[in-house]
Amino acid sequence: MSLRFHALTSIVVVSLLTGAGCARVQARSAFKEGNKAYKDENFKAAIKAYEEALKHDPDMAEAHFYLASSRHALYRPGKPDQENMDRLKQAVEGYKESLRLNKETTPNLLTVKANALAALTAIYSEDPFKDYEQARTYAEQLVKHNPNDAKNLYAMANLYEKFGKVAEAEETYNRIVELNPNDAKACGALAAFYNKPLWEGRSKFDQAIAILEKCAGLAPEDPSGYQKVATFFWDKAYRDPFLSDKEKEEYADKGLEAVDKALKIKPDYFEAIIFKGLLYRVKAGAATNPRLKQQYMEQAVQLQKQGLELKKAQQEAAEKAAPLASPSAGG
Repeated sequence: MSLRFHALTSIVVVSLLTGAGCARVQARSAFKEGNKAYKDENFKAAIKAYEEALKHDPDMAEAHFYLASSRHALYRPGKPDQENMDRLKQAVEGYKESLRLNKETTPNLLTVKANALAALTAIYSEDPFKDYEQARTYAEQLVKHNPNDAKNLYAMANLYEKFGKVAEAEETYNRIVELNPNDAKACGALAAFYNKPLWEGRSKFDQAIAILEKCAGLAPEDPSGYQKVATFFWDKAYRDPFLSDKEKEEYADKGLEAVDKALKIKPDYFEAIIFKGLLYRVKAGAATNPRLKQQYMEQAVQLQKQGLELKKAQQEAAEKAAPLASPSAGG
């Protein structure tokens, strides 16, 4: 009797283990199908596949995350119908369930956790779920997850901006630059932040320019840094309604200095040539001398034509250099 009992017990255990192993295989197969559909941006097919994977393995954190992400991808902001809103609610639930189940035992699971935290930070930073405390909670977890990751710090800085926490945003952007002193992207993000009208409706333009010039100095062989400086000067001169004509012309001249530095590095830089024309248009608009006004406008027109012709020539050259598309199978 005892031997028979042990034999039956062994059979049950083996059956359970076999069944569990089979379920995991089926879950992984469905998960793989979901990943293919997800990569192809066929999110409806991906949802079905991930749901199938979770039917066989409800504790698969990756499947919960990608199911949530697929639903999130189908959500359309501003569209109030119930089906659309349900997608977002289900996405939030899925991201949270993924975080709950995530054991953080592999690099992939660590990435999935970071992506889920980033997604929830973004969702709680916007309507209809806009909630500063919730968004900050997930953003802080994201930064804690990897304190020196610039991408996580950008998410935190962006969160502060959206909720009008200007001082906190400034501190975070400065921290990114401190951690990445030779990164032109970090430098440019701080400059862009200072160029926004966040301080009593005005920007900290002088600080933005000082930082941009520092950015350009990080890669003196790259003309795009000086072109970016020129872009900021043009934007200031063209859009700021509080500037006098004299100030507009001064900013345009500084922009021309920057654009000439870019063109010295790369004479066929058509974007810089076009912007040079735009800066001369600003000078024409600010000039009081009719002769100078006409002279600046003629230069603007000539530069715009030159830049557009150069752009067209470069595009045509790139198309000719591109390899011929291979014929489709069976074609």
